[in-house]
Order: sequence, then C-alpha cells, then structure tokens
Amino acid sequence: MQEPSADSQQGSIVPSGPSPKRIAPRVAHGSLMLVLGCLVSLFLPFAGAILMAYGMRELAEASGARGVAISFAESAVLIAAALVAGVGYAALLAPVLVCSAAVVLCMWRGATVTNMSVAVVIGSLVSFGIDAAIAAISGISVSETAVAYLMAALRESVGTGVEGDLLLAQIQPVVEAVWPLIYVTGAAFDCLVAGIGSYLMGVRCTGEPGRPSLARFDVPMWSVAVLALAVVGFGASFTGIPESGLVRTVSTTVFMSVRIIFALQGFGVVSALMTRSRMGCLTRTVCIFFLFWSEMMLFAMSIVGLIDIWANFRKLPRDGSRDRVTQ
Repeated sequence: MQEPSADSQQGSIVPSGPSPKRIAPRVAHGSLMLVLGCLVSLFLPFAGAILMAYGMRELAEASGARGVAISFAESAVLIAAALVAGVGYAALLAPVLVCSAAVVLCMWRGATVTNMSVAVVIGSLVSFGIDAAIAAISGISVSETAVAYLMAALRESVGTGVEGDLLLAQIQPVVEAVWPLIYVTGAAFDCLVAGIGSYLMGVRCTGEPGRPSLARFDVPMWSVAVLALAVVGFGASFTGIPESGLVRTVSTTVFMSVRIIFALQGFGVVSALMTRSRMGCLTRTVCIFFLFWSEMMLFAMSIVGLIDIWANFRKLPRDGSRDRVTQ
C-alpha cells in the first residue's frame, strides 16, 4: 500500500487516511434529513442545523438548481406547518432554516468570507425581525427585553452584593450598546454548525475531504472599510447627533461583529507560524489557550489580523482570490 507523501502530511498533527468512499446523493434521503433536522431543531437547534444543512446539501448535489428549489419549497412548507402548530415553533425554526439554507448555498457554489458574512447577517436580521414582530404585538420593546435578559444573566454571575450592584451599574451602558450581538453570535453559531453538516455531505458526495485551512485565511478589503465606518459612527454618537443612542448601538455591534473576521485573520497568522515551526501538540494547546485569552481581554489577535492586511506576514498571494474561505 502506498504511503502518504511527506508533503501531504506537512502541518498535520495526525496523518490523514485514505479518501472516503464516494456515495451518490439521493433526493429522497436529502428531503428526509431536512425534515428530521427541523424536528430536532425544536429541541436541539445546533444538532438540527447540522441535519438541515446535511439534507439541503444532498438535495443540491443530487439535482443541482432543482434540488436547491426543492429544499427551499420544503423549508417553506415546514415553516408553515410549524406556524400552524404554534407561533413559537415557527419562531424557533425559521432562523435556523434560513442560516442553514444560506450556508449550504454558499458552500455549494464556493464559500467566501463575503458570502458567509452575508449569510450571518441575513440570519441575524431574520432572528431579530421575528423577535421584534413578537415584541411589537405584545406591546414591549425588543431592545429593553434583550437588555433586561442580559442584565439578569450578569446578575446571576456577579451576585447581589454591593460590589455586584456597582459592577452592574458600570456594565449596563456597555450592554445597552452591544445587545444586538446576541443575534449576531446566535446566527454565527447556527452558520458554523450548518457548515459542518454541509461539509460532511459534500465529502460524502465528492469523496474529497478537503478542509478549510485557517493558516490560509485572508480577509477581503471591504472589512477594513466597514471597521472604519463603525469607528467613525461610534465617535459621532458622542457629538450630540440625532438618534445618537441608535448610532452608537449599530456602530458598536458592527465593530464587534467585524472584529471576528480580523481575529480569524490573526489566528491564521499564528497557525501558519505554528505549522512552520513544527510545534508539538502540548505547546500548540498552551499557545492557543493563551491566544484566546489575549483576544478576549486585549483584542490581540484582531490587532494582528488588522496589521497582517498590509504586512502580509504569511506572504500570501493577493491576486483577487483572498476572499475565498478555502484556498
């Protein structure tokens, strides 16, 4: 049996085995997995997103554009059925379905940083729109509800003492500025797990286990423009402009959201450095733990990623293909 080449194993902790056997996709099986994913998502949203994306990707691989149309039509029927069963079921199901469909469409055609970011934005807006509609019908404010929810969660963490009250008083203005992040992070996690389901089905259908390489991750330049606009908007919100609170909330949310892209860029730089220096598993684990801590506390990886856009530490070819997630 032919041994894997040294080049194919470079940067791998465990040498990869033989390519998986290719299995022909089936429309009936994909449709069944989509229905199963919708049922599971009512109890375990992340597991449901994996199954939904798995089924949608199989439909796309089996029948192309016709399969995509089938998955969209089936999704609409499932949302309608959930709405008949109860508005709450439809409210839980719709955002996960939208994220799964958007991610599958991106990955089927070729995932890029741009279209995956659009998928997260769409999922966030759908989830926010549903909550806003329910809040409006109930006569309450979605922002006040979200802030109250976050403050209650923080209260559970800091306790009920005087120190806790002082800390909450200092944190509340921050919470009031970043509360929409709960929708962004929720959609991002839904898209992430949906990506896992789509990837698994893609490997099953093609027999090619190609994985995205974080060490090759490279952000498009539009992210810099978005970051700059967010900083300008945040600064302008303190100058007494109309709707300054709204401007501050939107700017802060956009800044914190796009920061995730720059953090991935920074981790990509470090990942390439680790691979080049052939670090062992224990050293990698310790370094990754420290880097995550530094990102949470100091935005260290985001700063590294921002600098890398011009410094190009990894000497990546930037000929217009930098927007691709898999290179």
